[in-house]
Amino acid sequence: MSDRKLHPEHLVERLAVGTVDRLLNLLFARPVQVVALVFLVVSLIGATALSFPGATESGQPVRFVDAWFTAVSALCITGLTVFDVASHWSAYGETIILILVQLGGLGIMSASVLIVALFSRTMGFGIRRGLAAENSGITPGNVRPLLRLIIGFTLAVEAILALWLLFWLVAGHDYALEEAIRHALFMAIASFNNAGMTLWPDNLVRFQADWFFLIPVMATIIAGSIGYPVFRDLWTQRGWRRISLHGRLTVLGFAILLIGGAILFIILEWDNEATMGAMAPHAHVLNGIFLSVTSRTAGFNTIDTASLSDQSLMLVSFLMFIGGGSAGTGGGIKVGTAMIVLLIVWSEIRGKPDVEAFGRRIGEHNQRRAISVVILGAILVMGLGYLLVAVSPHLPSRDVMFEAISAFSTTGLSTGITAQFTDPGKYLIIFLMFVGRVGPITLFAALASRSKPVYYHYPKEEVLIG
Repeated sequence: MSDRKLHPEHLVERLAVGTVDRLLNLLFARPVQVVALVFLVVSLIGATALSFPGATESGQPVRFVDAWFTAVSALCITGLTVFDVASHWSAYGETIILILVQLGGLGIMSASVLIVALFSRTMGFGIRRGLAAENSGITPGNVRPLLRLIIGFTLAVEAILALWLLFWLVAGHDYALEEAIRHALFMAIASFNNAGMTLWPDNLVRFQADWFFLIPVMATIIAGSIGYPVFRDLWTQRGWRRISLHGRLTVLGFAILLIGGAILFIILEWDNEATMGAMAPHAHVLNGIFLSVTSRTAGFNTIDTASLSDQSLMLVSFLMFIGGGSAGTGGGIKVGTAMIVLLIVWSEIRGKPDVEAFGRRIGEHNQRRAISVVILGAILVMGLGYLLVAVSPHLPSRDVMFEAISAFSTTGLSTGITAQFTDPGKYLIIFLMFVGRVGPITLFAALASRSKPVYYHYPKEEVLIG
């Protein structure tokens, strides 16, 4: 045995490396539990950091439930807040929130890939399989190039928006350079990650007629929420017919929801003096488009959400529930899922045995998973929303249910009642945000891991429907 191996320092190093490798293989062999555990641990660390007196402008410590609420909202890129971000939190607190938003947007699993890649020369198959759980079907063999794409694309888009907003805030709104940098950086990260938080007390109401501000923000929101598998398709295939079925369904779904939502919002709010009715026609159109985009899990607002008509609030709830694209920064049941369910219904109406789109047949396992996600999402929203109404009798039921959908879809739009919830209500919203962000990831991993070949079938019998 060599002197090197007998040296205490090398023995400790070897033991530590071996222990870490064994823990990584053990943990990432169970991605369903690990995803939830990592999100929970990071949220608690963030809550602890926000509980310190230095995290607030007043220097007073924040109650843990409020700190945890803020941390979960940031990590789950939701945007619901019990305090105004700009006036309540110090520069230290805002930095913690921004870090949590970035971590949530990149995905804890993707961040784990980065850590393992930096500190390990080799990566076992079990680790790669576990780390790929969040990537909605991405195979273990392409984790490393996918990581480069995620990190590079995220930072590039955020940098472009930050530079533009920095220029526009200085040139178009006479901001001081230091203040413009602060707002531009925070806004760029929050926009790409669909976090819905800003450092302005009125969110984005002051920019409701500013095309040069809102258009780049909308483009960044879409870039983040559409999902990097779709972006990868659009970037590498360079042709509609060469894009994967998932990519085409997602792009088509995004276009339908964005255009259809914008038209309906413009019509529904045309005469509403409390929202868009008093605006010039061009600003009315701009805000209708922005509301359609931001309702899809971004959570920014240029008008008072509480003043929207009941019809518009229902439409916002519908868009929030669907959310963004798979493996993106958006929440909800996902656009691809909604499109598959719609195709199932359409095929059944037409009496076709197969569910088809763009010359491709969608497998039965995909159909079952899509239906499962929609039903489970609806059950969670209705069940937990009912509990939230029960523990919040002092608040309007309509607004409470809207808050529940917003939390589950990790959107962050609110009618202004977030701070009025009691502690039990806040804990329920925390759980809704947590389930809304982690649930689809763990559900996909659970369904995928339980796919086993079946070598027998029971006799078939028809059941009456309708």
